[in-house]
Amino acid sequence: MLLAAWVTVVTAVALVVPGALTGRVLYLPWPVAIAAGPPITLAVVGLWSVLYGFVDIPWNLPTALVALALTPAVCLLGTRLIARRTRPPAPSDDPETGPDRSGLLALAAGIGLAAVTVVITCVRPIVNARFAGLGNITQVWDALWHASSLRFIHETGVASSLRMGELMNVDSHGFNYYPDTWHALGAILMPVTGADPVELYNTYSPAALAITVPFGVASLAYWCARHRLAPTPSAQVAGIAAAVSSLFPSLPYVEVATTSVPNAVGVSMAPIAAVLAISAAGNRRNFPNAASSAISATRDRRRIAAAALAVSGVTATHPSGLVLFAVIVGLWWLLEAGSRLRALGALAVTGVGALVLIAPVIYGTTKIAENNELSGFDSRVDDATVWKALGEALFNGTAPLGHRYPLWYLVIPALLGLVLLAWWRCWAPLAAWVLFVLVTANSVVALGPLDGVLSAFGGYFYNSGHRLTFVAAMFSAVAAGVCVGAAALWVAGWWRRRGTVSVRLRLAVPAAMALVLAVVAGAAVGGYHDNSRTAARQRTAKRIGPDDLAAYHWLARQPGARGSLILNNLDQGTGWIYPVTGLTPLFPFYRANEWSPRQRQVYWGTPNIGRDPHVDQLVRDMHIRYVIDSPPSYWNFQNGVPRPGRKGDPFLALRRQTPPGLTEVFRRGDATVYKVDADVLRGRV
Repeated sequence: MLLAAWVTVVTAVALVVPGALTGRVLYLPWPVAIAAGPPITLAVVGLWSVLYGFVDIPWNLPTALVALALTPAVCLLGTRLIARRTRPPAPSDDPETGPDRSGLLALAAGIGLAAVTVVITCVRPIVNARFAGLGNITQVWDALWHASSLRFIHETGVASSLRMGELMNVDSHGFNYYPDTWHALGAILMPVTGADPVELYNTYSPAALAITVPFGVASLAYWCARHRLAPTPSAQVAGIAAAVSSLFPSLPYVEVATTSVPNAVGVSMAPIAAVLAISAAGNRRNFPNAASSAISATRDRRRIAAAALAVSGVTATHPSGLVLFAVIVGLWWLLEAGSRLRALGALAVTGVGALVLIAPVIYGTTKIAENNELSGFDSRVDDATVWKALGEALFNGTAPLGHRYPLWYLVIPALLGLVLLAWWRCWAPLAAWVLFVLVTANSVVALGPLDGVLSAFGGYFYNSGHRLTFVAAMFSAVAAGVCVGAAALWVAGWWRRRGTVSVRLRLAVPAAMALVLAVVAGAAVGGYHDNSRTAARQRTAKRIGPDDLAAYHWLARQPGARGSLILNNLDQGTGWIYPVTGLTPLFPFYRANEWSPRQRQVYWGTPNIGRDPHVDQLVRDMHIRYVIDSPPSYWNFQNGVPRPGRKGDPFLALRRQTPPGLTEVFRRGDATVYKVDADVLRGRV
């Protein structure tokens, strides 16, 4: 747990500090700059990693520090030059324009409680109850890509999202775009934390969500509260909402279990970017009971640059976050903007700036568009009814939770909070919640004539129930936090009105906040067992287990293994040998883009090594020295005898009879390692 704690601290600093410094230079008050820190940091990482990739500068700790330090310096120089010409008013740190110290303390306490809860709940079961401790292998498909990306960036310095084909296919290096900004930031943490790629993945994943989920929920809650409350009570409400977010299984725990962390990080930062953009485009008419606030509607258009950076950071982390950003901002403009024409102008400038900054994302997604079948994903349940689907969407139920919904202690305050939001006229968040409830339900069962539109929209989230539920749960956490926070403030106000003692007047609100946070902490302890089991549900040795790890580590010690290519069956997930040991498999992932002819021939010809001279020549040309086999394959159609209409297992014949060109040198359980015979390597006929 000490390593996990250290990774969490380093992750928090790396995510928040560079972006906060840049945001501060771009006229954001410190509280707002800190809130906007994660998306702005990831914007900087995304831009510089692509730039470095173009000019072949390696992305590593020293070059990343240069980029992260140079960006605020460049922004400062730019703002100074602009200030000389336009002479804009200096940004104000007047405490009356934002939350006071007590509000900021409540906000920090809520975020801190959530962060500690998420990390402990996700990491402790891995350390204490799973094989290999922090080196445990999750059995979910995407995790292999994430862990491999961390090692690949760390070892090669290639972090450009436009060069991920070099990892996905080590032979053809066929083009592949992947939003790897989250991985690029994580890779530079390895030399700082001392964690290996698997340990880092297992701790960096929950650590990142432990920051971005409370930040995102707090930003939304603060925005909603500012419709009716002053800055300080709004910050107190936001702190409670941040703490409450750690109780929702659909937020951090399901996403950690399903390894959808980059998507979840991007989506959870979208509200931060949206509120920042609204703060640059809004006006005081939207907040009739509030004068001016650090993150409310202002007339300061200088925040447009920071908003554009935040949007680009969200998008570079995962494009689905851009969709949520557009929904929140679009609904605000339609339902709440006081002067739509004036707001549209500011939003348009923000959008144009963001489009320039996300040019690599646009180029990459366009180039792989033929392989992008987002709306084609189908996670529907055959026996589900419309009411069951709506129930899951309303009450944040999703497949990984099984029977664990509805959780009434979360549902009731969330529903009451939605009523309160309606009373406060927070129409945009309410409309966004309704939209995602419908899209989530439609991902379970077709909702009649709405199916076409909802499926197309849900396609940006792969029409995946857990990804869509994550979005809906964010709004539910905001509503629950607003309900509990408003109730706590009302009770504190009632107590103050009845009191005559100065101490009671001074301590009423802090005591109420402390009591609520203590109750949330108690609920987190009470829900630890179920939530930790959810987060670690794919951590058994179902496919990749101790036998596989033993084979990987044994092979890493063999002469000739390093510097050669390990022939593996990508369907079995043996690509895990790369993040675990650094050995190079022919297929580092469960799929490979643009297979080369020799890849295909040697893969399907593995049982003929030593029999087929053409296959033997390919083995020599590709510098293959070892073959690893570890059934079963991931999907059912990848197992069994290959036949028309069924892919089958090309290593099945190898398993039945060792070919004359291979010698079995290691076996433990189903994991087997073969060595290529010297006769094949010499080319003897």
